[in-house]
Amino acid sequence: MTDKEVQELERAVEQIWDIAVNKFGLDPYPTNFEIVPATVMYEIGSYALPGRYSHWTFGKAYHRMKMMYDFGLSKIYEVVINSNPSFAFLLETNSILQNKLVIAHVLGHVDFFKHNAYFAHTNRRMVDEAAIHARRMNEYEFQYGSKVVEEFLDAVLSIEEHIDPNFYIKKQRDKSGKGEEKIIRTTGRFDDLFTPEELGIKSNDEDDANDQTKLQVPEKDLVYFIMQNSPILKDWQRDVISMLHQEMEYFVPQMQTKIMNEGWACATRDALVLTENGFIYFDRLIEQGNKIKVASGGTAEIHSITDFHKETKVPTLRIRTRRGMTIEGALKHRLLKADGSWAYLKDVKIGDRVAIECGSNVWAKEKPELPCSFTAPSTMMSDIARLTGVSTATIHRYLKGRVTRSDAVIESVIQATTHNPENKGKILATRKRVNATGALDESLAWLLGYFIGDGNKTKSGICLTCADQELSLLLSQVIQTSLGLQPKIKWDATEKGGRYRVIVHSRESKALLEAIGLNLEDKARNKKIPQLILGSPKEVVSAFLRGYFDADADAGKEGIRLSSTSKDFIHTVQIVLLNFGILSTQSLDRGESLQLEITGASAKRFYDEIGFSLTRKQEALRQYIASHLWFKVEDRTDEIIAIEEGCEDVFDITVDEKHAYVANGFVNHNSIWHSRIMREMDLPDEDHLEFAELHSGVVSPHRGQLNPYYLGYKIWEDIEKRWNNPSEEDRHKLGLKGGEGREKIFEVRETENDISFLRNYLTEELCEELDLFVYELVDEEEWTITEKRWEKVRNQLVANMTNFGFPYIEVLDGDYDRNRELYLKHRYEGVELDMKYAHKTLEYVYQLWGRDVHLETIVDGETLVLHFDGEEHTED
Repeated sequence: MTDKEVQELERAVEQIWDIAVNKFGLDPYPTNFEIVPATVMYEIGSYALPGRYSHWTFGKAYHRMKMMYDFGLSKIYEVVINSNPSFAFLLETNSILQNKLVIAHVLGHVDFFKHNAYFAHTNRRMVDEAAIHARRMNEYEFQYGSKVVEEFLDAVLSIEEHIDPNFYIKKQRDKSGKGEEKIIRTTGRFDDLFTPEELGIKSNDEDDANDQTKLQVPEKDLVYFIMQNSPILKDWQRDVISMLHQEMEYFVPQMQTKIMNEGWACATRDALVLTENGFIYFDRLIEQGNKIKVASGGTAEIHSITDFHKETKVPTLRIRTRRGMTIEGALKHRLLKADGSWAYLKDVKIGDRVAIECGSNVWAKEKPELPCSFTAPSTMMSDIARLTGVSTATIHRYLKGRVTRSDAVIESVIQATTHNPENKGKILATRKRVNATGALDESLAWLLGYFIGDGNKTKSGICLTCADQELSLLLSQVIQTSLGLQPKIKWDATEKGGRYRVIVHSRESKALLEAIGLNLEDKARNKKIPQLILGSPKEVVSAFLRGYFDADADAGKEGIRLSSTSKDFIHTVQIVLLNFGILSTQSLDRGESLQLEITGASAKRFYDEIGFSLTRKQEALRQYIASHLWFKVEDRTDEIIAIEEGCEDVFDITVDEKHAYVANGFVNHNSIWHSRIMREMDLPDEDHLEFAELHSGVVSPHRGQLNPYYLGYKIWEDIEKRWNNPSEEDRHKLGLKGGEGREKIFEVRETENDISFLRNYLTEELCEELDLFVYELVDEEEWTITEKRWEKVRNQLVANMTNFGFPYIEVLDGDYDRNRELYLKHRYEGVELDMKYAHKTLEYVYQLWGRDVHLETIVDGETLVLHFDGEEHTED
């Protein structure tokens, strides 16, 4: 790392500290950051504390982690030490942005270390203490031999997790013979100044049975119990156990609060996102959850979605440009500005210019299938007669139950056809079968576009109107070819002329339009483009627009003018036209109507890409284009003319590589719910892109396993959201007023651990959102989901974290059979012991206790006691 990069990090530390403390109210210990190479980083990571004593298990962990790093399979981004002052280590091979992220993350950890109640009694000088322990270990190795010390460490480390997490709460550990409280303490760095008696440590001479009657049982802290009461341990061995016990006490709060400690988006639903499957509204894209490719700015440039995000009821801003384009998003939603820089919505102002993404040319590749099928009409009796070779009179006699010589043949033909005797061989005119199957093609798309513009439903079917005979004949022809129906053309005279009505008597034609996505009850001002069209290939969308412009647009000396009373329709058409490379401008028309104006080079592009089917309109557009010798280069930027405040659900996606996506004609940056500190930093644009990728990689669900970062992050997020915007139920039940989110998360930070955190704040809604479930191995081959009820899932998570996931072992008797034997009991909670590990651990416990060791547990629902006498294992 160069001196310049180090100086940049030094400035970043000051900036991040200022934001964390003054902006968000964090109160961390002073923190020292040190840049180290990978060898040092992984040494600290494997030893858990710098300068700790040596043991082969640490070396094994180091080589495993370092090998994973060397092969690019995993990477340690941060190591932070809970001390005062705190120490954090930055990997020198990290990018500058990665180390900035680590700095921000570390301050959150250190604030948590300082204020959480479970860290209140931890030794804040543990780094110094670990170094002292290491020196004492070295002395013992020199005095007794490294092999002897290592074998003893093997035994102690086999049970190091079996300490009491509430060690500090227990003030009274033992009683003296006089009934006075006797304070038993573990050894420390100044213990060489005291005698063993002053420290409360028994020597081997105190090996009398009377002392055993004073043992406080049951005792969960197996390490402490053996240290205090083993009849065979020497003073140096008790000291070693004491050092290891002291270090485990230091690690316990971190084990108790892993999820909490690791826990410590952006356009609204109406944004149209341009994807490889066409245009999709943001909320629908999030609901589908398909990691498809999206347009990311630039012609035909697409990148994959890697993650989805949603925030409910957050403050928003909606901007509107001079062309009439709009987008609404969270305050931290970022748009590409005209000068190529990114800007938060909260920072843009009226008069700023933003980039318009025009000419992406990203379309769905496959034509969508029509979403309905129709019942075939009943076969005529004349057809039955022809197929059976008899007269219709014979068919009538058979249907009336009379016997004929052709009964068998007639019945077989009726069964093989769609004849319905109740219809008496007739098809009502309003039930004429629509012959529209397969994919949505250009002809039907054009008809849909025209119907939205100048069509309506009738009692018996649909009707389309036009003023041109040419168009009426074209409509009739398309209806015949696309729907297989024969329409009627009727002229309706009026005082000012008249119009043609193209009438279709078929109720199934209405069913088809509704299945495609048209709401036939919608008034003109509520019309929308069906999703089936938005998700179609370019040629189908072009045909649809051509049909709509044939109905509601004109061409002339001022270019193209499209009129509609539906603001949503005009807005959507404007966005879709951009994909063709066509710019347009909204303007007010007479009354409540809006106009969409297309002029200049965009009118020429419309002529080439879409055009009109009606000759007079196409000719008028051709003349407009021909009347211009050239068109000036179009400005693909736009000016912001209005900004409105709101409060809406917002959505976001993380996009691979480019980290940007096209929605509503704007280029939008990934703006997920960033780590709050990083969001407040004035990072360069390229750093924001890198941070989005890093953050989404850490705070995202891991398929098939529980990611503590993700789970903690979502619960913290939910707590703040619920206390800021409480539901009526929460207002009544919890007495909330709203706006108390920040205060609440600081309260939870101080008082909870992982178990209470999950029990109190993992809600039913979160379980459903995170898709949490319990699964088990069935028949030793197949994993299966066994529970999805949220209370059971929550309880299982809590159970898994009880005692840090280790078996709960208690000392029941230190003088079993009045022979100084050790009797342990496994508090069975539904998970059986691994017998291989249980037997090996009993051997280590025997090595520490020196007498027979017994362990009571449950196997297959029955009580089983394991015994080890120093030579062999037995069970009963």
